[in-house]
Amino acid sequence: MARIKQTTNLRNKKGQLFLLEVFIALTVLILLMVAIYQVEFTSLPSYQDDLSDIGHNALESLNVAGDLKSLVFNAQTLELAESLNEALPENIIWRLSVEDSTESTQFQIYWDRTPPIGSSVGVTNYFIYGEGDNLSHYRTIHLELWRIIG
Repeated sequence: MARIKQTTNLRNKKGQLFLLEVFIALTVLILLMVAIYQVEFTSLPSYQDDLSDIGHNALESLNVAGDLKSLVFNAQTLELAESLNEALPENIIWRLSVEDSTESTQFQIYWDRTPPIGSSVGVTNYFIYGEGDNLSHYRTIHLELWRIIG
């Protein structure tokens, strides 16, 4: 009879070991699923860092071309809006305001546009000094940009 008891104990130990292996395997599978779920949603492209650079580069290219200073100091808003639309990619929406050296707003373009909730917004402040003999006067261009995804 001792032999029958020994076989029963061995079967119980194998059953317990099998349950332990199943539990460990399920735990590993659940952890892998959670890790894949997190990686899938955190690997979406993040654009917020380059929006300010895109805005600055667009204003800089207009300034180097010699267009920006005359458009801003003469308040040629339509021409400025067209120039910025040409310089910026199609999936970027923007709004702009210009202040003088006393910090009073000279004009605004598309200021009624508001970025969607939760969207990343890039902000660029660009300074232009002097027009003609008045080099002490400057304008601050405040450009806000956000990207349309889709």
